[in-house]
Amino acid sequence: MTRFHRAGKNLLKPLTRRSFLVMGASFVSLMAGVLIALPAADRDAGIIEDEVQSTYSHIRIRRAGNVRTMIFVRDNGEEAYESQVNLKSPHVLRFSYLQHMFANYLLQPKQGKALIVGLGGGSMVHFLGKYDPEVAVDAVEIDPVVVQMAERYFGLRPRKNVKLIVADGFDYFAKTQTKYDTIYMDAFLKPSASTDDTGVPLKLRTMEFYRQIQSRLNEGGSVVFNINPHAEMNEDLKTIAEAFPQSYVFSLPNSEGVVAVGSLVPARMDSAALKKAGKALDERFKASFSFETVASHVRTPK
Repeated sequence: MTRFHRAGKNLLKPLTRRSFLVMGASFVSLMAGVLIALPAADRDAGIIEDEVQSTYSHIRIRRAGNVRTMIFVRDNGEEAYESQVNLKSPHVLRFSYLQHMFANYLLQPKQGKALIVGLGGGSMVHFLGKYDPEVAVDAVEIDPVVVQMAERYFGLRPRKNVKLIVADGFDYFAKTQTKYDTIYMDAFLKPSASTDDTGVPLKLRTMEFYRQIQSRLNEGGSVVFNINPHAEMNEDLKTIAEAFPQSYVFSLPNSEGVVAVGSLVPARMDSAALKKAGKALDERFKASFSFETVASHVRTPK
């Protein structure tokens, strides 16, 4: 499932993206210690349409107009926004980190098969279905209830080139022989002793695992990592850099974390080449965000 975060009781406490504290019928976004007003259409948390306790999470579905949100309810009752779509345009990525998850297109403008680990409401599946519909997508999600909710409330359906697979991502990699052009790692659980403090399973943060998933890539393939700010983030980035022939790190706005791309292509693209690729993608996709802007957020290697 995709990442989520607790909204702290102290409104001035620094929080990362998608951290929302619901207050009655309205909410504000809490990022990097700053209160950021959301668009008027998003301020109403909306009515509760469904609520269920799965093995992994307490899941709540809210809807306000055309905006539907999948929420994970923490043990203290706080709501953490996990996924959100506008039902009239589900392919529009409403979170900055999701836009940056497709930075791999700067390196791989053409790809045939992709794997998404962590489904949530299926925003990434919707995006690929709209802008690159020929890509075959396998989406692996550990929680079967999340898959059910994505199908029931977020318009996600298995189809000719989309497979929804209920499995632990770690186990899936150990068993599958399928090769992919891109693997998107967006797997987060409730923080526990077996995860880091952002909810990433520790077994998915090792050099051994990074080597394993490389064996599931086609030539020239890449792995994209959604990385939340946490105490060991720089160590994680260092391990990724050591594990792949090349790695690219894209900083997100408001210190919300980073998206890292580990690439099997040994030759490095400089920032000018990335921006040129981004401009070409903007002309090709005409998406709701700019790939050229995403490219401009790449960090200079140390």
